[in-house]
Amino acid sequence: MLDLKQLEYFVVCTDVGSFSKAAEILYTTQSNISKSIKSLEKTLGFTLFIRHARGISLTFRGKYIYKYASKILEEMRALTEIAENDTEEWLHISFNPSSWFADRFVEFYNLHFHENFYCQIYETSVRKIMERVRDYSDDVGFVYVMENQKEAFQYSLDKNGLEFMPLKRIEAVMYFGKKHPLYTKKNLEDKDFENLRFIQCYQDEFTKNNYWNIQNCNGKELSEMDVSVTTNSDYIMERMLSESQVVNISGSYLTGKKQEMIQGIPMKLKNDKVMFGYLKRKEETLGKWTNEFIVYLKEKLYK
Repeated sequence: MLDLKQLEYFVVCTDVGSFSKAAEILYTTQSNISKSIKSLEKTLGFTLFIRHARGISLTFRGKYIYKYASKILEEMRALTEIAENDTEEWLHISFNPSSWFADRFVEFYNLHFHENFYCQIYETSVRKIMERVRDYSDDVGFVYVMENQKEAFQYSLDKNGLEFMPLKRIEAVMYFGKKHPLYTKKNLEDKDFENLRFIQCYQDEFTKNNYWNIQNCNGKELSEMDVSVTTNSDYIMERMLSESQVVNISGSYLTGKKQEMIQGIPMKLKNDKVMFGYLKRKEETLGKWTNEFIVYLKEKLYK
């Protein structure tokens, strides 16, 4: 029967290419490592390593086993984390880059600072959020989704056993920093759409192939946009908008502080709304702190 400790020894030996180095990392002896690997090879019925004077390398079958051993250990770590966290009061969430959301989380945490309350929060793309919720790394994930992509989005949800709970429809807005010549404008003209350079969140709803179906003032679609910077950092986004002449298209969810230095002009889109909401696993009851945080967000969204 396979032993998890043997698999761990095997994976570490493979990663460092040496029994002696693996022994140092695992706080054991080279003799224990060697015995464990030999026992694993005996159980499997074939050799895992080719022994060299200067180290080790995987056999053909060893490479095959390494892939699955790594996956098994990763899943076991995830299961252990779930079991440990289940004894505590936890809030596991992920979200699309957003200063507004970050501010709301800080407020919520401060409100409950003295309670038995633990948090894990992760900022990433919609696709990664789906994976994290599906794989039980997070309980819910908060995302922004264009309404004109409902069908494709729903397909991905169904495939991953998830459901989307909408919280609010918001506008898509083009943002200009104070250093941009269009900062003071209230409405955009056709000529204003020329020679714009954009900064966007990586893997967001906006791409060079005009995923958002952006139109100028006469309703003509802009076929190609110059996305010169992509980032997963909301801080970088703010700094670039305030200190350079790039512009950004995103939902109308900027904080008051941000709006002091950035001018937002609503966009004219075929489907001009963005849905903000959260992903969860289908038919699963959410925990106390997750529910309380969602209720708190709803209160802030409709103030």
